Amino acid sequence: MIYIVVLAYNEASGIAALLTELASELGRQPGAYRFLVVDDGSTDGTLDAVRLVEGGLPVTVLRHYENQGVGAAFNTGLRHAAEVAQDGDVIVTIEGDRTNRANIIPEMLRELDRNIDVVCASRYIPGGAYVGFPLTRRILSWGANWVMRVFYRVPGVKDYTIFYRAYRARVLKKAIAAYQERFIESRGFTANAEILFKAASIQSLHCSEVAMVYRYDLKKGRSKMRILKNLYEYGVLFLKFLGARTQERPRTRGE
Repeated sequence: MIYIVVLAYNEASGIAALLTELASELGRQPGAYRFLVVDDGSTDGTLDAVRLVEGGLPVTVLRHYENQGVGAAFNTGLRHAAEVAQDGDVIVTIEGDRTNRANIIPEMLRELDRNIDVVCASRYIPGGAYVGFPLTRRILSWGANWVMRVFYRVPGVKDYTIFYRAYRARVLKKAIAAYQERFIESRGFTANAEILFKAASIQSLHCSEVAMVYRYDLKKGRSKMRILKNLYEYGVLFLKFLGARTQERPRTRGE
């Protein structure tokens, strides 16, 4: 079973097209799939757009009645997915704005079949690129990823900030069991890096990447990222994990 956690906040203009594109790719893959759409307090009709395609697609909506931020959306979606998934199932995370391309999901799933635990879409390997991405955002993304590659390296990963990933469910289930309520403490966009760091801190992960062209030009809604706030949150995250290196890792149940 493949569970696709779709994070959405005011994505009415693109989310139906994204779900349709993903369904077209997943329909050619073996096994069943289900979309878990986390509507993080949208006010623009995102939920109505999902309802338009819900009748023809396997969709579960997980709704926040008020906007709680990226960290809370990840927390809701991943905890639900981990609860319903079996260890060998797949959990995919993706933004709901069509910037992440559906056409690479078959390759991501093939990578998992090679005994890979986590597959990241990547803008930083050959074949990966940006289209229409603002220069300030490129600089922030490049800088954050450089720091993580140098100081917090997870083998096999170059793109730590992309939301588009495929996990073996057991990886997330183990991380949630180890960290429990502290699994995701970041409120903003840094939550995505935090998830990977924490998963890697309590188990040996085999990770790989699939090249992706990040199509920011297809984004219809306004960006929710605030650059100064994001810089502050990355600073907090870096300091937290730098300090954590001197402490004992959390114990998983049964250790």
